[in-house]
Amino acid sequence: MGEVTLSKAFRDVCYEIMDGSYESIGELDAFSDYPHQVMAVKAAVAYFDGDFETGLKLTAEIMPYWEEWHYSNVCNEYMAAMVFAARETGRTDFVQSVIQKEQERLLLADREKCESGKHQRYNYCALMTEYLNTGRMPKSEECEYRVPDGVKSVPEIIKEKKLKNKTAADKIKLYNLVCAKGTPEDAVLIYEEINSGILSEMQHENAIIRYLYLKQEEKALQAVERLATARLWSVASATQVRPMNFFTHPMMHGFLRNPVTLERIKKAGFVDNGTVKRN
Repeated sequence: MGEVTLSKAFRDVCYEIMDGSYESIGELDAFSDYPHQVMAVKAAVAYFDGDFETGLKLTAEIMPYWEEWHYSNVCNEYMAAMVFAARETGRTDFVQSVIQKEQERLLLADREKCESGKHQRYNYCALMTEYLNTGRMPKSEECEYRVPDGVKSVPEIIKEKKLKNKTAADKIKLYNLVCAKGTPEDAVLIYEEINSGILSEMQHENAIIRYLYLKQEEKALQAVERLATARLWSVASATQVRPMNFFTHPMMHGFLRNPVTLERIKKAGFVDNGTVKRN
């Protein structure tokens, strides 16, 4: 079993679904050469429709076949979504058995690599088991904001770093420095001045974390929507028709479990802003 190259016809259907076409989902079953990729697309749609039961069932079926994807982060994102869904639906015992079975399969395939700690997916299975049992994600600590020691004002940072603050690149540099050394209030004000299209995923995440710390939940949700619209989540594979990596970020979980905010995030992701290369 190796990586699967998707046909242009299949990718085109995926992009239609990414753009919000539910009619195109019915076309997936015609692609019998890609059964696991079809399941992945349907699982992503299910998760963002709030049908967590269907999403986790489909993900469980895909588990032995992640080698068909080039990027390992695709597997990580679906596993995180599966565990999230298990905790939401009370299916933790089922998902525990799925993860354990996958670990056993990986051990049989490459015991030396697994036991030496060098097998990425085997290691991630262990992290997901901990998340399943404790509710603590691998990134939980990173998502808990703490005001930096010796906090500085924006003018102080500009003076210290001799920033000109004229170009978009200057503004992003200032934003990063204020995130590291300034107040959360100043950081989010600068964030709101920057075009979403030139921000990285981490820069959006930093704003979300600070809005939540400031108890500005609507602003935090708007930042999640900006990230969804930026479509930085879609580059790994055409099968990523929804922002599956959002499930790997604990600070987004409150929005993902709420049907109203989940719907807003999903619709924000339907916006085609030209960032996805469709070849």
